[in-house]
Amino acid sequence: MSAISNEAPNRENLRRLARYDQFLLAFEAAIDDLPSGPIADRYHQSLRQALALMAGERAALAALYAAALAEDAHFDLLRGQQAERLSRAYHRLVLASDDSIREPKALELGIALYSFHQLIVLFWLYDRSPEQEAAQRLLKLTRELFKLLRPMFFLPMVPQGIAKLADIVLPGLKQKSERAAAQEDPRDGEHQDLDIHCD
Repeated sequence: MSAISNEAPNRENLRRLARYDQFLLAFEAAIDDLPSGPIADRYHQSLRQALALMAGERAALAALYAAALAEDAHFDLLRGQQAERLSRAYHRLVLASDDSIREPKALELGIALYSFHQLIVLFWLYDRSPEQEAAQRLLKLTRELFKLLRPMFFLPMVPQGIAKLADIVLPGLKQKSERAAAQEDPRDGEHQDLDIHCD
């Protein structure tokens, strides 16, 4: 009996992970198809699409996130391959926005957007308000906060704080990007300062 009870959750988690990967594919495509606009608006649209895509699998996703918290979990939703895929998708969102910023800050912001994505998903999974109305209000607040934050990027403390967050959440992804940039950059990894793309 113990062998059966130990194996069954693993098989179920594999099934849930497969469904999560399908969600990621659909979400990555949705991000790449977003209409033009500023980062705050496009991020808000992406979060709404994420919750809409996950709505039909909410119970399964709640179980998957709960299983990922176990000490003996064999997968990592926060820092694993799925996390890198989501961060790179948000990185592309930043680069394709009207108020895009230069590297390496664009990647760091993409990782920060991924971090808030996970916080909002967790809030949505635990939200017991009717039709998760509280989560929808949180989405609107997130949009307002990013609209306020974006003009403040010229202040050193803002990009520095985002860089620290990226180092904490996904240090491996930052290091991979920095190594790749150093190989392409004759200045051996030296990057331009943060600013807005201008034609």
